Amino acid sequence: MMKTLRTFGSPIALAAALALAAPLLIANATASGLSVDRTIVIDSSTRSVHVNGGDVIRFNANGQSFDYRFNSFTQSRVYDLGKIAPPGALDRPVKVYVSADGRYTG
Repeated sequence: MMKTLRTFGSPIALAAALALAAPLLIANATASGLSVDRTIVIDSSTRSVHVNGGDVIRFNANGQSFDYRFNSFTQSRVYDLGKIAPPGALDRPVKVYVSADGRYTG
């Protein structure tokens, strides 16, 4: 019985560690507490913004500020900033164009 637990213990521990690390390494995520690479002000004329994959961006919009990390790895992506922004921060659609992360492209 103990041998069985040891055999399954390592893969389970590895899976748990990867699950905890995955949001930090893979997923786009709110980025409070991380160093900000760039600040973008969203004003009445802003329809779209361009960011680099892997960057942490601070958005200032309608008196609110929020940080977000964009992880795109090797693909460019387009996001709706309204799905990221806190309620009331945007009063219209704003697209975020994310370039591929230079650390993962050759």
